Amino acid sequence: MVLSVENLAFSYGANQVLQDVSFQIEETDRVGLVGYNGCGKTTLFGVLTGTLYADAGSISIKEGAILGYLKQNNGLVASHSVKEEMEKANNADELLNRMKVLEQAMGDKPELLDEYRRVSERYEAIDGYHLNYQIRKLLLGMGFPEDTWEKHVAVLSGGEKTRLSLAKLLLQSPDILLLDEPTNHLDLNTLDWLEGYLKSYRGAVLVVSHDQHFLDAVCSKTIQLQNGKTKTYNCGFSEYLVRKEQEEAIEQKHYEQTMEKAEKFQEFAERNMARASTRNMAKSRLKMLERLDLTAPEDSKHTDLKFEIIPDSDPYKDVLSLENLGIGVSGRLLCSGLNLLLERGDRLAVVGNNGCGKTTLLKTILGEQRPMQGRAVIGGGVKIGVQEQNVFHVENSSPLMYIWDRYPQLDQLQIRKLLALVGFRNEEVFTEAKGLSGGELARLNMARLSLEHPNFLILDEPTNHLDIFTKQILFEALDKYAGTLLIVSHDRWLIEQLGCKVLAIEEGKGTLYEDYSSFRNTALAKRNAAETQPDIQKKKTDNINAKDLRRQKAEYRQRKSFLEKTISELEQKEKDLQNSIADPENVSNAELLTELCTELDEVRKDLSKYIDEYLEEYSED
Repeated sequence: MVLSVENLAFSYGANQVLQDVSFQIEETDRVGLVGYNGCGKTTLFGVLTGTLYADAGSISIKEGAILGYLKQNNGLVASHSVKEEMEKANNADELLNRMKVLEQAMGDKPELLDEYRRVSERYEAIDGYHLNYQIRKLLLGMGFPEDTWEKHVAVLSGGEKTRLSLAKLLLQSPDILLLDEPTNHLDLNTLDWLEGYLKSYRGAVLVVSHDQHFLDAVCSKTIQLQNGKTKTYNCGFSEYLVRKEQEEAIEQKHYEQTMEKAEKFQEFAERNMARASTRNMAKSRLKMLERLDLTAPEDSKHTDLKFEIIPDSDPYKDVLSLENLGIGVSGRLLCSGLNLLLERGDRLAVVGNNGCGKTTLLKTILGEQRPMQGRAVIGGGVKIGVQEQNVFHVENSSPLMYIWDRYPQLDQLQIRKLLALVGFRNEEVFTEAKGLSGGELARLNMARLSLEHPNFLILDEPTNHLDIFTKQILFEALDKYAGTLLIVSHDRWLIEQLGCKVLAIEEGKGTLYEDYSSFRNTALAKRNAAETQPDIQKKKTDNINAKDLRRQKAEYRQRKSFLEKTISELEQKEKDLQNSIADPENVSNAELLTELCTELDEVRKDLSKYIDEYLEEYSED
């Protein structure tokens, strides 16, 4: 066991956020922490990392275990380059320099041997001898091609800083990895890569995420945080939902049966208490009534949300036509040659890497931006409803006034009923917009869209800011929607469940796929082909002849065999030198110790060089 939490409690003043939090995490667990927005997940992470102090309970971490926490822009220095940030993540350069100093000094001061062992063990623990390979692997995986490695942190976008923070944390390789919404700002390719990396991660992972696809792919255990308490399920998120629903149905049925029994006891007592012959029986029933547990099951829903968009008219058959469309920003062409016909009732998801032009495409379709080539044509009878990505320019007014300003014909009662359906009740309808969370603003815009009755919905990242349960409500509404849907999203679960066609914007071009599975299979095949093909094969030209091919393959095998043999010999030599340095008979021989340390340093340099080459060229064989 690497982490144990017992009866944890935490309050903000009179607001009890956590009251009975208990769970355990084993050394290789992959755990999803789930709950509604505001239930205390981030607060729990704050207590685990020591930035908040619990009112009661205990936290036990395995001795020597390192806990790593992903925070926004985690320790990034504006003047550092991307690569510098990674190189300094583990203080590997400081450790290596200290080892060199100790190696030179141990001849005169044998008492430094213990410190040298500690520093050396730490350097090996962070895989310092293979640091360059690990940095390259993580930066490429997190979407930083080599030509971005010299960019300074100061010029990175918010999404790039988040991805760099995550890459930096993964390089540090803590024993317990705490991730709070790690999929934010990641494109689909990076999401797939991160899932694979975390599944093979050597330590434990505790993750808060609203991405159901991600949770199902990575986590085999789910911790539910609800009403300040935790409950552990030894299964992934989708199975957890099924079990949770079954448990709640059983609890509700048991409660109804208990209430029915209580009513019968009460009724019997009231009928029979007055008569002497039945008074004792009546008292007996009242005692039985007192022993019944009449506590209602805990409410598992933060709010009972209902959301529906009903078009009030039908458009013509052709809703949207893209004709050789080219889009761009500030004169820079992002994508060209887009041809597409979207017909009435179609569902289309636009996907692609960050910065490829997805939002620019939506702005061009809406007429907010002129096309650089071709044209985008909206069909006849089309009534558009739009939800933007960056929640959404709500004026400094309350939810009530936000709706009332747009629909003055509605009375206050009608608006309050509408807002109650999306979770705004009682005094919440008067909350100033600046005090609303991203999720609350998203729900407010759901209410607005339902009043517009559009027959063509254009949504830019609609699941941003929504917790995983509210996303289910949104999906149900979109699934029932009878109009045409165009959605930009990184939410793979939503795209799959809605059965959308996929327009993938890649390398400045658009490719249409019949569904998400077709797109993903194609993307994975391309990536696997690129990753598994050795560099020597990549460098071949189309006109290479069979003789050259055989020669290159022979050279490839010979070099691989040489590296394997050399690495094995150097590893053995490294162990022998370490044993000699640690030998008590040699501690007093300053000259010998200096020679041994110098030789060890040279062996390690050679070993690191050969291992880097092997990992780069032959590790995929």
